[in-house]
Amino acid sequence: MSVHRTGQNSANNASKKRKTPLGILFWMVFFIVILLLFIIKLPDIRKTLQSTHIVERLTNRPVAAGDDGQSLREEETEQNPPVNIITIEQPDRPSFPQEIPNGNTVETEELENQSDGGTDAAAGQENRTQIAVGKAQTEEKPPETRERVIYFVKIDNSGMVFTSPVKRRVFVSDSPLLDVLNLLLQGTTDAEQEQGLTSLIPEGARIQNARVTGNTAFINFNEIFMFNSYGAEGYIAQLRQIVWTATEFPNIYDVQILIEGQRVDFLGESIRIGRPISRDSL
Repeated sequence: MSVHRTGQNSANNASKKRKTPLGILFWMVFFIVILLLFIIKLPDIRKTLQSTHIVERLTNRPVAAGDDGQSLREEETEQNPPVNIITIEQPDRPSFPQEIPNGNTVETEELENQSDGGTDAAAGQENRTQIAVGKAQTEEKPPETRERVIYFVKIDNSGMVFTSPVKRRVFVSDSPLLDVLNLLLQGTTDAEQEQGLTSLIPEGARIQNARVTGNTAFINFNEIFMFNSYGAEGYIAQLRQIVWTATEFPNIYDVQILIEGQRVDFLGESIRIGRPISRDSL
């Protein structure tokens, strides 16, 4: 019985010895085939590794620059857009207005920025702009004027009286008629006198008030307006000066003369002024 088992064991050992070289040969052939396939597919494998950047991701290394790297960075940029952070520095202390020689005011901080030498060009430009705006706002606009025509007279050697227009600049206001007539009552300038111009409106005559109703100007004089030392020619000349100056305004056709708020029939002995006077009636 033992002899039989010994022979059986010997047969099994022999069978195992025969199978061992075959197994080793099989695995060798298998690895050789795998190696050949790896070598054949190596370019494709390398390309795949480069495109997917598996090695860089596993080792936490930056992706190399290139077409694929650029696309990856663009994709990451789209997913995580950059955030710009702007820091605005607040002043450490409040600023107070300070007077400067030309009468304008600027902020104390602006003056300090100017004295620092302009280290920040943008801030310096902004300060200069603010100062320029402040000057423009504080400078007063000159009063607006308008050219008007007033009438004086010229007397020739024979004593004939002629009405002569003169252009003057008058300040614009809400009472242009009254302003122009008061300017007329002030008389001629030295330059106008050198040209032979004068006024025959009695000295001391004043306008108490003036208004326009329809196309008629009602001008109320003091009593001195009724006395003219030049006689009838003087009365007509002073009326022409008033009427022609007033009717330079396009909405005025004639003038009603009032004395101390009342209508008076005659100026002097024969010059009728109880009704409105136009240029054509003189």
